[in-house]
Amino acid sequence: MDGCPPSARRWVDREGSHAPCVKCGKMLSAVRKAVGAKSRPEGAGEEAVPDAEGDCFADCHEAHLHPDAHSEGGLAFANLELLEAQRSAVVEVIKSLGKNLLTGQLDLLKVSLPVKMFEPRSYLQKLADPWVHPRFLRLAAETEDPVARLQHVVAFFIAGFHHAFARWAKPFNPILGETWEAALPDGSRIYLEQISHHPPISAFQLQGPDGLYSFAGQSQPSVSYKTNSVKTMAKGYRVIDFRDGGRVEVHFPSYYLRGLLYTAAPRGEVTGTAEFVDAQNGLTAVVRFGRVEDGPPHCTLLQRPDALSGCIYRTLPSSPVAVVGDSGAGGVPGWQMPSPPASDKLRRGSINSLTGKMRSTLSLSLRGSKSSPAVADEAVQRIEVARCTGNWLSHLDWGEQRVWTLLEEAAEAWQPVARPLPSDCRHREDLALLAAGEVKESQRAKELLEQRQRADAKLRKQMVETAGSGGSY
Repeated sequence: MDGCPPSARRWVDREGSHAPCVKCGKMLSAVRKAVGAKSRPEGAGEEAVPDAEGDCFADCHEAHLHPDAHSEGGLAFANLELLEAQRSAVVEVIKSLGKNLLTGQLDLLKVSLPVKMFEPRSYLQKLADPWVHPRFLRLAAETEDPVARLQHVVAFFIAGFHHAFARWAKPFNPILGETWEAALPDGSRIYLEQISHHPPISAFQLQGPDGLYSFAGQSQPSVSYKTNSVKTMAKGYRVIDFRDGGRVEVHFPSYYLRGLLYTAAPRGEVTGTAEFVDAQNGLTAVVRFGRVEDGPPHCTLLQRPDALSGCIYRTLPSSPVAVVGDSGAGGVPGWQMPSPPASDKLRRGSINSLTGKMRSTLSLSLRGSKSSPAVADEAVQRIEVARCTGNWLSHLDWGEQRVWTLLEEAAEAWQPVARPLPSDCRHREDLALLAAGEVKESQRAKELLEQRQRADAKLRKQMVETAGSGGSY
């Protein structure tokens, strides 16, 4: 594919279908290998037909969709063998738990599941799966323009979302005090530890090379099952601190696994909104996941449920409010609005009077938006300074500039450290046995470990009660 003209390297999506480019003669299997895709599942669509010139464009953006994109949106479950095993295990769980599943009144994190549903990894390892495009954080750290910084931060997360669905098997729940350390080829290192058992909370810190940035926080997963889908959310704070003193707060969207039992091809979806807040500069980026209602005409990728759109706002105390509507500035359609010129930089610390109450009000009002994130508010004036559109399975554009393309962006891979701590998840017996294919032995080891956790929790409770009564321990 190298050396071919850009038009010959493009792939098409027409109502969920994809086809290899005719001009360069590369087959779909080559592209699947590039993104780690499996065999094509039912429901992922048929191959498309090239146009009269032999080109296979996705649309006016010339972006190619993930080969395992589902025809109804999201990423399809492509491993059919694993799918059958997962469904068999889910049926067992349904039989044992009964009507609580049907009413949705069940937290799956409190249910002991059979290991045949699992992959031989810890949740600590899975948590780091999407964070494998560090070049965007390096770009964010190196720029002096706060708007450009937010654009790079958004690209870092959008580029990684599809990796969250690369492995459909459930990871092992970490035990209290469990750790994992790993590094990327660029020198980034990550440290994770399970700091709470009930509720389950994982702490993490991703350190960039040369101290350029630090992405740290806590993740408290919430997993619920209802009828034919699983919804997951990750509560907890997340912040990116840059070497020059800048900081961006990160708020994640929700994830859904749909069609787990009754469809030929289950799929994973990203829903809701993501927010990125640079309070020092009065900037907020809001990204909404779903069809782009005001997107350019004939752009099929933006009409899919896995599309996205968003804006960066500069917020100022103001009364009355001047609202920037869906059309952007000067009546120009928002999707055509160019990025602000480099000379129009918003210097750090230029707006220092924003209060936490204002940021909270802004956050709540934007989360409630069903169309454009540009929403009026009585307390805050928003000035739109940049707009993005894209699809988390294909590309991301800021204004007229493409900043990420799925099949042209190689992800790095986490490599575990050579000398891990004794608490590292790789020392877990149940995990190691499952990796060796010893499913029954792994189940026994898992149950034994759960018994030990309950005993330890009881001892901790007794210690706290003894200390509270003034006794010794």
